[in-house]
This record gives sequence, structure tokens and C-alpha cells, in this order.
Amino acid sequence: MSSTALHAADQSPVPADTAGAGGGWQVAGLPGALCVAALLVISVFEIVSRYGFNAPTFWATEISTYVGVAAVFLSLAYAEVRGEHVRVEAFLEQLPEARRAPILRLANWLGVVFIAFCTVEMTRYLAADYTAGTRNWGLMSTLLWIPQVPVVLGLAGFTAILTWRASDGAGRQAAAALIVTGAVVAGYYAGRTGLMVAGHMVPWSLLIVTGAATVSAAITTGWRSGALLVGVLAVACAAMMLAASGGQTGAAIVILIFVFLFLAMGMQVAVALGLVGALGLIFLPPIPQTVVVAERVWNGVNSFTYTAVPMFVLMGSLLMRAGISRSLFDGLVVWMGRIPGGLAQATLTASGLFAALSGSSIATAATIGKAAGQEMLDRGYKPSLALGSIAGGGTLGILIPPSVPMIIFAAMVGVSVTKLFVAGIIPGLLVLVSMMAAVWIWCLLKPEAGHTGRAYSLAEKARAFVQFGPFLGLIVIVIASLYFGIVTATEAGALGAALALILAGFSGKLSLDMIRGALLETAALTGGILFIVIGAGMLSWLVDYLRIATMLVEAVEGSGLSIVSILLMLMVVYLILGMFIDPISMMLMTVTITYPIVVHAGYDALWFGIALMMMIEVGLITPPVGIILFVLRGLFPQASFREISLGSLVFVGVILANVILIAVFPQIVGWLPSLMR
Repeated sequence: MSSTALHAADQSPVPADTAGAGGGWQVAGLPGALCVAALLVISVFEIVSRYGFNAPTFWATEISTYVGVAAVFLSLAYAEVRGEHVRVEAFLEQLPEARRAPILRLANWLGVVFIAFCTVEMTRYLAADYTAGTRNWGLMSTLLWIPQVPVVLGLAGFTAILTWRASDGAGRQAAAALIVTGAVVAGYYAGRTGLMVAGHMVPWSLLIVTGAATVSAAITTGWRSGALLVGVLAVACAAMMLAASGGQTGAAIVILIFVFLFLAMGMQVAVALGLVGALGLIFLPPIPQTVVVAERVWNGVNSFTYTAVPMFVLMGSLLMRAGISRSLFDGLVVWMGRIPGGLAQATLTASGLFAALSGSSIATAATIGKAAGQEMLDRGYKPSLALGSIAGGGTLGILIPPSVPMIIFAAMVGVSVTKLFVAGIIPGLLVLVSMMAAVWIWCLLKPEAGHTGRAYSLAEKARAFVQFGPFLGLIVIVIASLYFGIVTATEAGALGAALALILAGFSGKLSLDMIRGALLETAALTGGILFIVIGAGMLSWLVDYLRIATMLVEAVEGSGLSIVSILLMLMVVYLILGMFIDPISMMLMTVTITYPIVVHAGYDALWFGIALMMMIEVGLITPPVGIILFVLRGLFPQASFREISLGSLVFVGVILANVILIAVFPQIVGWLPSLMR
């Protein structure tokens, strides 16, 4: 989920009520939602065809991949309308509104330049494949320009929405959109030539879209906006030109500065990473590599692995709409009422089960928090224990499989998604049990923090099990089907989504509105999440080109640091980054650099994947700026931020202790995957 800052949506000229599930802007999300529905149908059809009729298809994988790519790009505009593109607003929120608004507007105009430039380059890429008649190497031998069409259309729609958001006034917004659209067309016909500046060629396509965005900014939001846009881009381009002759270290420093500058401005994470990457591709190599921009756009998520993301997001969305959180909590309270801190224990267990279905820490904390938080406070639980347990349980969102960040990590480093899911089972359960033990000890030492509930009869427990048993069964079916190699990760997500529809039907919550809402939400979240992969892909090309990772590994080798010191440094880095940046963005920004260091330390991809899930989650609940802490503060204004922070620190310690545990005993991660056939 877009976690750090959806407040940026408040700056949009698009009315807030249109961005929600019932607004008129839903039409923008329909193409992506239809692609998600098609992906579900194809995956379920493949399972039924393979096991029901012993007739596996030869086309499902290839078509699913192209449908998944279309789902991402056709959802970009709607994701922007809903505010699902992740932004880092920890810095902007410290500024008064009068200063924050122009900075956000500038960030949006910079986004217009980047996305318009990507549209030009991707259109040129499509035209080249069309002219050459390029085909896929797969069994279907698909003409590549066909699945590239929705990519260009999606980028064009995203450009229009960004232009609309950055502008002010309905008439001027339309004019700005026309100007930028005309610039995209002109940029395409300008070809791959450019203007020589200080020995570097600046592509005409970049100059044209920058000029159009500058004029649009000037006529819609004032000449200062246009001047700022030109100024920031000029400084960024000049810095890249200087870095081209400054060696690896100088280039790496310039890249790092502008990544964090653009993030601090409130720019979408995907756009910030991609813009720095695109400028680097133009100015750092001897010859501008603009074709790599298009290649990264097209190939960034053009992988069957990524099609699992919308399926698991859809499964979680359907189950949330079926009322799983309330059913889970109410049922588990009956089973755990007599344990010290029984409501907190039920909250942690419900968080663990819900995490396995939603794959999102923010969603887990917010949803379980609504179901459990007020009840614990009403029954006399101290806010530190009540809300601290919700915060701690929320961190299980990406650790207990299935997990969207695990899917993305697996695709990045080339490890099996299924094995990574299985590797996360024992560490995830260990963290959950450790948290429950911490609550038990807390209540023994301070009985006033959380009381012990009444005993329940076997009949009451049986009725309670009926409430959450089906959801537990769904988790077991999904994980078992993966473990025994019955289905792929994408098919497992589709199977879970299909079963979620059946459970929603039995619960009486199934309706066309529910399905439409789940599909629209899935499309928006998928676009917001996976577009970060594309932006990070452009930046990672620079990291590889500059050999930054190799340079760091050599520095670590020469430093003589012990494995313990290396791991402690990584834990500190991720702890700090996690306070400001959401888990997926942080992972995509750092894995290219940190993975080789961890491998050098003697650990494998599975271990690092699980350890990384733990480390990036800790920052979400670490005071003073952990994102989940602010979510809970908003849900429960009667509790002080100090109380929430003190409660969360207990669970920070629990997670860090588990990271150390798997570092000392890496077999905890590797044992279960080693048993797979």
C-alpha cells in the first residue's frame, strides 16, 4: 500500500471525493481493473485445465505476463488520482502549508517532464519494434508492439493526470494538457538528435517536454513555477555533466544527493528514482543511453513473477471487504481470553493471520487496529500495551507469506518466489511467538497493563473457530499448494482470490459493488507498487554502470570488518531509512547495493530476503517518525504519542533479537526450503 504520504492527494485540484471508490474518476481505473480480472480468470482457467482436464495451456504464462504489464501501466493514472503512488512527506509535513504547496507543485511538474519523456522514448521503442516486426521468443511468437500499446497509452494517461494535478484552474489545466501532449508528439518526431552543451548532447525530446512543462507551469501557476522548474532541472543536468568527469565516487554522491532531494520534495518515489536514473543515462555515459529508458520501462515489470502481485493484493482486498478482521479478532479473543493480556495476544495472532492475507503492514495495523484497539482501551488496557501490540503485529505484514515485497525481492535477485515464501514461514512464526511471549511477560510484571479475560466453554470456542477457521484454511491451502509445487505463485494468489470470493459469498458480503471496488483498489495498488520497480530499474542501471556495488564490496573487503560489524551497519542503515521511507521503496533503492555485501559476508539470497523483510519493518514502528505510529495516533487521538512509542519499542527489540537469531542460526531460514522437492 502507499504508505508514507497519501496527504499529497490533498494538494490535487482533483476533488477528494472523486478519488475514492465511488467517485466519477473510477472510469480511469476500469482498464486496469479489467486487466486484473482477466489475469484472475486466466490463472484459474489454467489450474482447472491442468488438473481438471489434464490439458495445460501453452499460452497462459505469456498472456498473463502481458496482461500484468497492461494492468500496471493502465492503472498509473488512477493510482495517481487515488493517491496510491508512494511519496515521502516526512520532511514536507514539517513546513507550513504556504511553503509546502509550491514545493509539491514543483515536484509534480518535474514528474510531468519525466513521464512525458518516458512516453516519447517508449513510443519510439514501440515504433521500432513495429517497423522491424520484432517478435517474442516464446511459443506464441507475439509481435511485441501489440503488448507495448497499453504501455504507451498508460504513460500518456499518467502524463495527462500529472499535468492536470500540477496546474491550477479548469481552463488552464486543459490548455496545459494540450501543450504537453503536443510536446510529446513533437519530441517523437525530433528523433534521437540533440543540442550539444559543454560537450554533452541533450536530447531534443527532453528539451521539448521541459519547455512545454515550463510554459504550462508559467501560464497555470505563475512564472515563478516555470522558472523553478527550469532552474532545478538545469542544476541537476549540470551536476550530472560534472559528475561524468568526476569518477565513480563523485557520480555516486551526485546520484545520492538528487535522489534524496527529489524524495524530500514530496515527489513520487518511482518518479524520483526514475528521473535521477534518466538524467544519469543521458549525461554519465559517453553517449546518451535514452534507449535504455524505454527498455527499462518495457522490461521493468515484463516478467511472469510480477503477475503474482495483483493476485495477492486482490485476495487481501476481497477478504478485507468480507469482514475478516472483525471475525478474526472476535474468534481469537474466545480462544485466548484466559492468557495474560489475552486481548493483546488475540490482536497479535489476528495480525499474523491477517498479514498472511493482506501482505501490507500499514493495512494490517490500520485494519486490526480498528477492530481491536478501542476494545482493549475500553476494557482497561494501558495504551502502551494495547497500541504497542497493534504496532508490533502490523510489522508482520510483509514477513509472513504470502508477501508482495517478497515477490519483488525474488524478482530482483533471481530467487524462487515459492522458496522465499516458504523460507519466511518459520521466522515469521518465531517473531509472532516472540511478540506473544513479550506480552505475556509484560502482563506478569505489570498486571495492570492488561487484564486476564474470562474462561470460555468448548462450545463457545467451537463457534468461534467457525468464525476464523475458513480464513485459516484459505491460508493453509495457498501456502501448501506452493510448498508442494502444485501451483505457481501467481496461480496461488488467483486461487486465494477465488476462494476469497466464495468465502465472501457465504458471509453474505459478496456483491458487484464489492468486486468492482476490490478490482479498482487492486489495479491502483498494483500500478503504484510496480511503477517503483520501473523507476528503480533505471537507477540500478546506473549503479551497475558505475560499478558502485563492486566498489562498496571492495571497500568492505579492504576494511577488515567482521561479519557482525557488517550486519550491524546494515541494521542501522535500514532502521534509519525505515523511519522515513516505505518498505518496498526502501528495498528497491538499496538491494542492488546491499545484496552483494551480504553475499560477501557469507549469506545467501533466501537468508537476506527474510532478514531484509525484518529490518525494513522495524523502521515502521521506531520512534520518533515510524509510519505505523502515526497511523495509530490518527486512529486513537486519546492516546499520547509517547505512550504509543513506548509500547512499540518493546516490539522493536523483539524483531531485532530475531534478526540476530537468524544471523547466528541461518538454518532457521534455510531448513524448510531445503525440504522442498
